[in-house]
Amino acid sequence: MNRQISIPAALAVIAGVTDVTSWLLLGGFFSAHVTGNLVVIAADVVRGTLPDLASMLAVPVFIVATVAATLVARRIGARTPATNRLLLGVQAAFLIAAAVLSFTTQASAHPTSGIAVLIGMLAVCAMAAQNAYLHLVPDRALSTAVMTGNLVAATIAVTDIARSRGKDQQAQHRWTQTWPLLAGFIGGCLVGAAGATLFGDHAAVLPALLALALFLTTLGPSAPGVAIPSQQKGTER
Repeated sequence: MNRQISIPAALAVIAGVTDVTSWLLLGGFFSAHVTGNLVVIAADVVRGTLPDLASMLAVPVFIVATVAATLVARRIGARTPATNRLLLGVQAAFLIAAAVLSFTTQASAHPTSGIAVLIGMLAVCAMAAQNAYLHLVPDRALSTAVMTGNLVAATIAVTDIARSRGKDQQAQHRWTQTWPLLAGFIGGCLVGAAGATLFGDHAAVLPALLALALFLTTLGPSAPGVAIPSQQKGTER
């Protein structure tokens, strides 16, 4: 698997692990699929329940972090190795900070506390850096957090492959691009769920280690940014 597919797939794994661990350990809010918090807030309002602070802060914090990442990337030059390393490094730094706090505070015991909200917002900022990377560094916008668009693209690709009896090369290319993202996110969710169940707050180290490992792969001289063709630009945001 080349870097055009392997890096987004790795980011999908990280997003899946981060999203599930924040949901299970921090009171039920989405750190990667941040717009899902709007659904959670709406449900709380209908039930007459005060929404959790983390759910209410997630979307605005994500937007502010994305604005900051965009401004920095535009200043450096969006499709440069420096921006590639910076955004992945920022993601790793936020997740490492969240892991350290999770280890030292046992925040899951009090998921509505200030420290738990802080940990959640660090995870949100990490996911903002990841998604900013995917929109700024490659040539097309991907989603490694919300899999609906990828699921649709994969389903259409499989349908076209079946209809053409395997002769549709473009459909095979679309399938090759989408299935690793789906598999990565699902795998990340399973890893996050198992880690949260077995290790509690210590499971926060999983996305941190994965993000750090991915960042380290960008440090070599032959590790440029991902250059993905623009055939499916804007598939999912």
